[in-house]
Amino acid sequence: MTARKGRQPVELERARRSVKARIMDASSLFLALDYDGTLVPIVARPEMARPTEATIAILESLSQTPGIKLAIVSGRSLEVLRRFLPIPNLILSGLHGLEIWPQVNRVASRTDVHAVRVDLDRLLLALQEKVGGGNSPRIEDKRHALAFHFRGEKPTVAARMRKVVHEAFEEIKEGARIKLVPGKQVLEARAENVDKGESTRSMWEQLAPSSLPIVLGDDVTDEDLFGAFSDVGITVRVGKAARKSQARYFLKSPADVITWLGEIQAIWREAGKAGN
Repeated sequence: MTARKGRQPVELERARRSVKARIMDASSLFLALDYDGTLVPIVARPEMARPTEATIAILESLSQTPGIKLAIVSGRSLEVLRRFLPIPNLILSGLHGLEIWPQVNRVASRTDVHAVRVDLDRLLLALQEKVGGGNSPRIEDKRHALAFHFRGEKPTVAARMRKVVHEAFEEIKEGARIKLVPGKQVLEARAENVDKGESTRSMWEQLAPSSLPIVLGDDVTDEDLFGAFSDVGITVRVGKAARKSQARYFLKSPADVITWLGEIQAIWREAGKAGN
């Protein structure tokens, strides 16, 4: 497995014929979808990023379609994913692969989550000591990960907040079992051995190795996902920004993603592989 170097992805609309042919020719499909920024728009407060009825409907339909396995791979906790997406037959991968339901790989078993929590608490304490009574980022505690959110802050304030989080991490990183990872208006502290790409590739290899993987994501952390499947699958970045990516294609918005998921199901039915 070799990751392709980042380059400008192609708008999916321009490649629909070749992508459709790959789907038509596949014996089965494995869909791995990020949540925030992919299935739902990015919003100021994470708890407000709820899926629409149309999103729930297409995910539920795909999860029940013969020959299709559907996984949500997210930085959200498993608890939140279950609450937002109460859909049978859905594979859920939370905290970038640390929490998976049903359990299909060994990432969690290789991770000492208690030690991770100790290091997260050390980071929180270091941050508290540095901030004092000053401005602090909004902290989302995911039990086995922490997200420091800067969305909605003035650029100068967000920059200061980022700086102080990095400084706090520098103080505790020696021997720590966590790493600090940037995202869209967020820094996330999580287990050092967790990688969304490696985890999802392992999931695919165990559950559906002969299937065509189709992976979608929008953030920096999803580049691991694209790199893990660049040699075998259809990789799609979501977002308007024309930046380089390991994804081969791009869609402009979560609304376009939902439309395309419906098209995938229609193609599968046209190929006569969706059952009755």
